[in-house]
Amino acid sequence: MSPRPSRYPQFAIPLALLGFSIALVPPLVITIALRLRELDLTGAAADLGLILGVGAFFSLLANPLAGRFSDRTTSRLGMRKPWIFSGAAIGYAGIVLIAFAPSVPVVLIGWSIAQIGLNFALAALVAMLPDQIGPGRRGRTASFISLAQNVGGVAATFFVQLFPAGLGQYLVPSLIGTVLMVAVIAPVKDRVRPAGPREPFDLRSLFGSFVFNPRKYPDLGWAWLTRFFLTTTQFTATSYLTYFLIAQFGVSDEDAPTLVFQAILANAIGIVLVAPLLGWLSDRLRRRKLFVIISSVIAIAGLTVIALAPSVSVVFAGELVLGAGLGAFFAVELALIADVLPSAETAGKDLGVANLAQSLPQSLIPVAAPALIASFGYLGLFLGGAVFGVLGAISVTRVRKVR
Repeated sequence: MSPRPSRYPQFAIPLALLGFSIALVPPLVITIALRLRELDLTGAAADLGLILGVGAFFSLLANPLAGRFSDRTTSRLGMRKPWIFSGAAIGYAGIVLIAFAPSVPVVLIGWSIAQIGLNFALAALVAMLPDQIGPGRRGRTASFISLAQNVGGVAATFFVQLFPAGLGQYLVPSLIGTVLMVAVIAPVKDRVRPAGPREPFDLRSLFGSFVFNPRKYPDLGWAWLTRFFLTTTQFTATSYLTYFLIAQFGVSDEDAPTLVFQAILANAIGIVLVAPLLGWLSDRLRRRKLFVIISSVIAIAGLTVIALAPSVSVVFAGELVLGAGLGAFFAVELALIADVLPSAETAGKDLGVANLAQSLPQSLIPVAAPALIASFGYLGLFLGGAVFGVLGAISVTRVRKVR
């Protein structure tokens, strides 16, 4: 009789992704924006769009490559852990560079390094899901991951606002997240690939790291589009939140971190109220698509409330509703993608390509947002995000293999 699989990975993977979020969110949502206002007050909004866009481009490169490389890794540590550990170290080095940056171009370099390193770690962490968790537990594990990543956002912004402006604000929260990510994943018994002949890694394989054939695997293609559309909805509500509060409600730079923390907290409360129940129901009912459609409708309502908010308190209410919608989505979307993967042998690579659907909005929104805001204000930005929620609800209906 084979030994019963350990349940530790079911909790370790979400906890590691909690650490990942605590490491990533402070520069992404708050500290880069504030650092740019110190270095170039008049051009800070345009600088932010450029830096987030370039950083997201590097995440597009790093994520699928790390997934492909981890599929081929034959280390005695395992296939995934070497990439998690090295990625965490590289990512934090980039964040340190941002903290000490004397100019905007150095912030750009630091964020690019951080995105490369952290996406190395992210790709390997997500690839652990099909390695370690069977189909019958993927829904609830995906809901734990959703909770962890979004509670990570709350924890990160909470840590940031504990510190006065300066190095502590830039360095300590991300350090906490990096240490947590590495510490909880270290005891996991990683999947080990036997040493032996492997397919050569040539130029074709390199470019193949970034794609899959949607005609051959249409369910994965539609699941990819669903993630892309709803991640766009999510990122629309967070990428310019600091500047939205400053411009729309006259919030000071000193008060902005606290109010961003409160907004992210409201969002996370919505997720916590919804995600665990729906992840459990998704496994029990063997259904994924219904919950994605429900999430899209709720997220659209939340973004609309934020777009029309007459006060900061109404923004918080909109974030609460948006969080409930996103909680419904993130409770099942990773399980949905894992259920339609073509093969366990290429899981890291295929999940890396799926992760592009999370990274692309981070690249595209900063490019498009300044023009949208200049033409239509923040109303246009947020309502534009709501349109992508509609597209997400439509695309998930085309997935055939999953109910």
